[in-house]
Amino acid sequence: MSSRSDEPTFEAVWPRSPRGVQARRRADRLPSLEGARIAFLWDYLFRGDELFPVLEAELRERFPGVDIVGYDVFGNLHGSDEKARVGRLPDDLRTRGVDAVVSGMGC
Repeated sequence: MSSRSDEPTFEAVWPRSPRGVQARRRADRLPSLEGARIAFLWDYLFRGDELFPVLEAELRERFPGVDIVGYDVFGNLHGSDEKARVGRLPDDLRTRGVDAVVSGMGC
């Protein structure tokens, strides 16, 4: 097939972008949630206000010594200050003695 000089030509590109985040080793699982402090994180988008109370009740029933840090403590993790909030998150979790996180982020 011959190309005419008046026809545009286009470079072909790979449809996948480079990875923005490098894979990391996951944290070890807790042996039990009994006595654990669990933080709820939410982006205030999809029904977390309905989901988290149900999840909290179930966790308290199964693990009576569990301590829940509500999503309201950390605020909305989605928005104009998202980068700063997420950047502070590891220190915020450590400061509050959090052992585990339930992240309710919509995709």
